[in-house]
Amino acid sequence: MAVKRPRARGFTLVELILGIVIFAIAMVIVFTLIAPQARQSAEPLVQVKAAKLGQSLMNEILGKAYDENSDRSPPFQRCDEKPVGCSTTRGPEEGSRDLYDDVDDYNGLSITDVGGTYSGFAASVVVAIDGDYDQSSNDNIEQAKRIEVTITAPNGERYRFDAYRGNY
Repeated sequence: MAVKRPRARGFTLVELILGIVIFAIAMVIVFTLIAPQARQSAEPLVQVKAAKLGQSLMNEILGKAYDENSDRSPPFQRCDEKPVGCSTTRGPEEGSRDLYDDVDDYNGLSITDVGGTYSGFAASVVVAIDGDYDQSSNDNIEQAKRIEVTITAPNGERYRFDAYRGNY
């Protein structure tokens, strides 16, 4: 007498192929949802680096004298109180950035690649007289200069930082 064996259970070839196709479709959907999130997760890092770079450059500029003719030692006369008046030069009088001694020297500064930790970042600076604090450079009131630092990230995003340096 022949013993009946139970039929082996398993998947057919059609079922396996159908399972692989369904799995592939599910993975495509998941990756299309996750990929933009991964790109956006790097964006805050770029923003933080741009903010650090912008603040560092702004601190460097704000630490300098208001004008070439401003006193850097006692009696600390402002340039508009002196007979020579304030300098009309808007740009560096010195040849090297290491020698910049007043805010105007940074006008027109352009760095195409900062390098180091900030590789791929660029920076540019504009300095303009803005004595009435209206963000226009149409006035000649020597009370304040508006400093505008623009940082361009490697992804092309631009971050602008503005500050005023008073004539004191």
